[in-house]
Amino acid sequence: MAVSGKTSKASSVIATLCIVVYIAAVGFGVVRVILDIGERRSLANREFQELANRASSAAVFHGFMSQGYQQAIRDFLGSSQTLLGAIIASSSGDFAFERFPGSSIVHARGAPRFQTRIDFPRQPLFLPLRVEGQAHVSIQAVYRSVNAAFLLAVLRDTLFAVLIALAVAFITLLAELTQKNSRICQMAVPTGTAPAAKVAPAAKVAPAAKVADAAEAANAAVDRDFPPLDEPFADDDYFAGDDAEADSPHGLFTPRANIGWESYTHDRLASEIHRCASFEQDLVFVVMEFKYDKELSDPLYRQFADETVAFFTMRDLIFERGEKGIAIIIPSADLDQGMARAEEFLRRMDEKLPEAFEGRDKLCIGLSSRSGRLIEAERLMMEASTALEKTQEDPVSPIVAFKSDPEKYRNFIRSRS
Repeated sequence: MAVSGKTSKASSVIATLCIVVYIAAVGFGVVRVILDIGERRSLANREFQELANRASSAAVFHGFMSQGYQQAIRDFLGSSQTLLGAIIASSSGDFAFERFPGSSIVHARGAPRFQTRIDFPRQPLFLPLRVEGQAHVSIQAVYRSVNAAFLLAVLRDTLFAVLIALAVAFITLLAELTQKNSRICQMAVPTGTAPAAKVAPAAKVAPAAKVADAAEAANAAVDRDFPPLDEPFADDDYFAGDDAEADSPHGLFTPRANIGWESYTHDRLASEIHRCASFEQDLVFVVMEFKYDKELSDPLYRQFADETVAFFTMRDLIFERGEKGIAIIIPSADLDQGMARAEEFLRRMDEKLPEAFEGRDKLCIGLSSRSGRLIEAERLMMEASTALEKTQEDPVSPIVAFKSDPEKYRNFIRSRS
């Protein structure tokens, strides 16, 4: 069973909103920093104009470069919000003033110069001064264009908004995964573990192959024999045996082999097809049967089932098929992967059960896969059964895979619509 479309749609909407929040938070932070830089530039120009006026008036009251004059300049820099240092140049020399000693001015060849660090403007503020008795007097100053404390606050606010969006996205993803896992777990059936029989090694099985001609013939047989979709589908068309217990199963697994009841095969296959289609995954349906005229005894069939469960591991996807066959659903696998697993299982059976099945013909296996089709369980069961019949007729290979023809399948669907 797949996660509902509403959940996926909600996840997409939340993901989009989170991206919008990321962009908005970063953009808003950049705008705030740019506006703050503009405000500090305006404030620095006003403060520099006031500093120039203070320097001119202090020269009148205290005398140019007197102790009181220099103290007035230092006091103004100490109270300024933006200015970091000033240099007053005159015919009698250059004089440096700093808000914090050693922070903005260096001396090169005895003359003060502004530092050229990144937080200072390239061209300092400049104004001429009118000082009685002095010619060519000017004042320069530098300021920090970015307020470090304000920048840290902006970064903190932006990070906080991004973290909130990430938390929302993570919680949504976690909720969706939890819901998906719960839906999948609802379909899983608790399984027991039956001890496998310990037997001697076996003779080698002939390598399996995908027979193209057999697949073509199987396609033709299915297109000819497959009943209309609105007609009832009889189990006897596919499954051998008429055991009364199969019509009225009790419990999850059969007493004969401890695997799924034959009558459960169709419903479980339909459910798995729906789930795999929702996640755009493939699925392989396998039917296998011993080419032997007589029925298998219960102990031999139990060994056969135990080896099947030990190899394919998912007991709830393995079902009885008549008196001497087994059907298997392999989700999230394509036809090539199903063929490879079938070949490996044949080798395992030949190694594990040589004495138990000595003198009998080889195990025959028929496969079919969803192959991206919106297919019903009945159709997939018919294809696998047709492929199995081909293996029993053709001794070339014990494994035949039904290879679907997309064009024929589309024509078949159009003919039924």
